[in-house]
Amino acid sequence: MLQLIVYKYIRNEKLVKLYTCPSFYKRLALYSYHSMKLPGVEQMNKNKRLKLIVMLLVALFFGIVLGPVANATSEEPVTEKEESEQKSVDDLQWSEWQQSHTMEVEVTTVYDYKTDGTLKITETYSGIGLKSKFKENELTRSQTFPVSDGKEIALSTKSDSLKLKPGDKKEFVTQKSVVITTSNDPFEWWNSSSLASISYPQWTFSKITSGQNTYYVVADPINLIWKQKSLKTVKNTILKKKWIDNPVEYTHYISYPNGNWVAGDGMADNKYRLLGGYHLRLWKLPNGNVVSNAHHDDSVLIIPGHQVDGYENAETKVAKFFGTGSKSYWLDNVYYSKYYKAYNDGSAKLF
Repeated sequence: MLQLIVYKYIRNEKLVKLYTCPSFYKRLALYSYHSMKLPGVEQMNKNKRLKLIVMLLVALFFGIVLGPVANATSEEPVTEKEESEQKSVDDLQWSEWQQSHTMEVEVTTVYDYKTDGTLKITETYSGIGLKSKFKENELTRSQTFPVSDGKEIALSTKSDSLKLKPGDKKEFVTQKSVVITTSNDPFEWWNSSSLASISYPQWTFSKITSGQNTYYVVADPINLIWKQKSLKTVKNTILKKKWIDNPVEYTHYISYPNGNWVAGDGMADNKYRLLGGYHLRLWKLPNGNVVSNAHHDDSVLIIPGHQVDGYENAETKVAKFFGTGSKSYWLDNVYYSKYYKAYNDGSAKLF
């Protein structure tokens, strides 16, 4: 009603057209006040009406302009949604570190089926890069799985299959690119320049050795975060879903600000996962948060053996254990695994 009355009156006085922006109200009020004519009773009555309208316009101006300003001062500085959209790492910082630590290696994988029914899988890295950068000829890691008690087992590849009897060995040689570092040269995720208050690691690392020397290779992306939760609370929730603690696994590590490389606390839906299964590792960070690298492994008997074939499916499965209250936190760790092209979308579910 106020806008209609003012518009009609102003048209009669041949003033400018009415708009609803606050700046116009202010200009119109000042212009109208100084444009009023004094002589004549009729004009004085018009002036009184115009003064009333001016007062209403001024009041409306202060309500529109100053009201939101006053309300803004009582709002929270950062909402939970805004926090979940912030990056935890500086993209350029990670990219430069990754590039300077990447090298091509030759990977020799040996399947050793022992007479006690266990299958030992040994990986050996070699290449010019290792020799020139670390003065190492070879780096090695291995894991043993109980497979069968004296029975013949079948190994399969994408194009072929073969059988092993107890005492047999089979060797495969491939080439791949790895991101590898020493124990005293971690990526310092806690010093991220893009977010001062909270930061999370992007990746886990697997250990590979040469004698007494230890090196760390980038392994899995982090895809689950629990803010200010105890490790025990998180584990108890997962154990209630019939997962087990301390499965057979390759141990993964995360570097901490104090210089230590901390081993993950493993959990899985099956102890050995010979035919594949869901698996995760948990870390309690110094800032009080818990992170994990949930994934799905393939069968030990599929060469190259015990490879990740899914990240998003495992992330979703574990997230359901904790209800529907999760948000997304961008970690910029988009990843396709080498063998199965298992995909990680770069964000972690945040609880």
